[in-house]
Amino acid sequence: MELKIYNPQDNGFLQKIEWNFEELKSEITATALEYEKSVYTDDAVGTGRKDRAKLNKFVNALNKERTEIRKALLKPDEQFGLEIKELTGIVQKAIDNIDTQVKGYEERQREEKTAKVREFYEENIHDLSSILPFERVFKSEYANASTTMKSIKEDILALIQKVDEGLAIINEVDSKFAGDMKEVFLRTYDIGAAMAERNRLEAAEEKRKAYEEEQARKKAEREAAIQAQTSRVINAGKAPVTYSPPVKPQPVAQPTPVVETVEDPVHVLDFRVHATKEQLDKLKDFLKANNIRFEPVPKGV
Repeated sequence: MELKIYNPQDNGFLQKIEWNFEELKSEITATALEYEKSVYTDDAVGTGRKDRAKLNKFVNALNKERTEIRKALLKPDEQFGLEIKELTGIVQKAIDNIDTQVKGYEERQREEKTAKVREFYEENIHDLSSILPFERVFKSEYANASTTMKSIKEDILALIQKVDEGLAIINEVDSKFAGDMKEVFLRTYDIGAAMAERNRLEAAEEKRKAYEEEQARKKAEREAAIQAQTSRVINAGKAPVTYSPPVKPQPVAQPTPVVETVEDPVHVLDFRVHATKEQLDKLKDFLKANNIRFEPVPKGV
């Protein structure tokens, strides 16, 4: 089968469109130069519009002629294109028939290859089938003819070993986050990712504990401060209680002459003081320094 063109021959195709290009170029150049230098005053705007329309009309005429020539040149190609399409349609039917059979064969090959891979998987997966299902082991390229069974078996055995070892490591981990580690591992089959998850959770736990301890400390300090303030309020105006340690018994000494001591009587005096806060504080300090008892005046007195 060979396509042969009888008309036009190689030298029969139109090589060049001949027209008065140089003549028009010379004339147009001179005319356009005059218009480029033209100056239109406000009174001559009408003339400018007419000149612009004339030049646009000439440009449109040139483009229109080019379009007509193109149509004429392409007209033979329209019929030629229809004939080519008819021929390719006839051939395409044969191509489709062959393509269907080739693809069917290739699909059967892929199915047979997949079945072999599944058989090898089932022979070696032992008790990990629920953790490592075939769908997560199989790769689409395994079904390609270019991928050897040797490389596929090596991949599968390496993955099974990786999962086995990873689970063994996690089962030996003494951590409250072992369950979280296993969840990450079964999702990624990456023991490094599982360890990183444990480290992240433990760090978060330590941070949480430190925060809770800090909050408890602050709470205790607040409660102590409130208690101290409450005690100050309750004891305000009361005589300070002086603690005296118990006196150890002393050896009995020889009797000495008894000297009678007469204590000054204690007087009670109620009075009102008008003073600033600073003066009141000084007064309070004075009373304490001289061991003078003071207390609020009872109401109604």
